[in-house]
Amino acid sequence: MSHSLWAGTLRVMPRVALVIVVAFILAASAAAAAVGETVFRGPGIALRTPSGWFANNKPLTGITDPVQRFVLSSYRIPASADAGNGYVPSSRGVVAQLEEEVFPSACACWRPRPQHFALPRLGRMETLDGNRWGELLFSERGRHFYIFIWVGRGASSAKVRLLLRTLDGMTITAA
Repeated sequence: MSHSLWAGTLRVMPRVALVIVVAFILAASAAAAAVGETVFRGPGIALRTPSGWFANNKPLTGITDPVQRFVLSSYRIPASADAGNGYVPSSRGVVAQLEEEVFPSACACWRPRPQHFALPRLGRMETLDGNRWGELLFSERGRHFYIFIWVGRGASSAKVRLLLRTLDGMTITAA
């Protein structure tokens, strides 16, 4: 190999290596974005949120007992949202709000967590605005929970199924 050919090859090699490294990084990023799933963690609670969905513990109401553990939604809820003060969720969205009794009661209404959550009957709720809410009560590991579910009139059945499947995958440990 001639000296000039060898020198030309050496000049091109770093660029080729750089292109390969950049392509690898982009492919890894695309794979991570395709999965898109994140894990929300609260006190003894873990929830895998689907790609493009949102989970946080910003209060959706001013209620402090039961205490809100998370809000899961198929869309970004505005920071100013207060479901007890006029905010009505998106007509195309679905929302789940998990609340836990601070001091678990002895009420017989607390049944064990179901293997699979089902959509409850929807209607008005005392402290949540809008008329498309449903409530589920369950206990797990000595803890008592309420899940309030909103289903907008224009929400797809696929969104509802994904919401319920996501709640099914929630893990809860003892307090």
